[in-house]
Amino acid sequence: MVTSSSSSASTDPQNLIPPAAPAAPAASVQPADRHADIVRRITAWAEADDNIRALVVTGSSSREMGAADRFSDRDIEIIARDCAPLLADDAWLHAIAPVWVSQYLENDGFFDTRLVFFEGARKVDFTVADRSRLDSMIGSGQLDGLYERGYRVLMDKDGLASRLPSPTGASPLHALPSAAGFADVVSEFWFEAAHMPTYLAREEFWVVKFRDWTMKEMLLRMLEWHALTIQGAETDVWYIGTKMKRWVDAPTWVELQHVFGRFDRDDSWRALVAMIELFIRLTHDVAAACSFEVPESERHIRAYVLGSAENPELP
Repeated sequence: MVTSSSSSASTDPQNLIPPAAPAAPAASVQPADRHADIVRRITAWAEADDNIRALVVTGSSSREMGAADRFSDRDIEIIARDCAPLLADDAWLHAIAPVWVSQYLENDGFFDTRLVFFEGARKVDFTVADRSRLDSMIGSGQLDGLYERGYRVLMDKDGLASRLPSPTGASPLHALPSAAGFADVVSEFWFEAAHMPTYLAREEFWVVKFRDWTMKEMLLRMLEWHALTIQGAETDVWYIGTKMKRWVDAPTWVELQHVFGRFDRDDSWRALVAMIELFIRLTHDVAAACSFEVPESERHIRAYVLGSAENPELP
């Protein structure tokens, strides 16, 4: 008698075992906050020092989800009765944790800052302020641009920070350039560009990179203005190119891949030409949006530089 395969399968002991339940998705593992311990240490230090009255966290770590990542530093404002002891001596930094390196910045018209890398590459930017920092916002009922984007109170001995208005999370509106500001950026870019053929012919690559970076600073300014003209004044263009992939348009992001060159003549020429063409496109878009004239320097120096690129031995 012939036994059918279906009958054989139905009596196979293996087929009597119920199928395994689908595996549960693996729980996502969130990277540990490497700044948590240093923030606890800062808070403990401040609690023990009667001169320190409040600690307020600003910056990306106090804003909406996604603004900060595991690499983000901490921006902490120290509200003290008397700032002088904190500015005169850095012993308080070493009392918090071992310090790798620090920079002290004196800010004209604002409170001084202490930028610190603690042991373990944990970076904290301190602003050392007195209570007038908070009093001005409490009195006006209006937060400044930094606090409006988000803040978090770590410590508040006198209840002063609790009287601050709540933040909206809104980014500050950015102004488009004036005609004079636009012309200055364009002029600076082309002034630097006019030097490039000579230094490339001499193979003075360090000087090339030095002047190239000034051109990059002008390019960044134009990138910011371009984003504001096509996306609106509420677009958050951050600073020094931070989170640029979020705020430039897709074609511009692609072009940016080509504007950095190696430390040699051929690739420096390639990157220079790519940067010039991108800057020209952005310049014309911004000029059209703002009803500005493009300076004549663009036409003359572009022709000179691109002509030199075709004959690199003759600047």
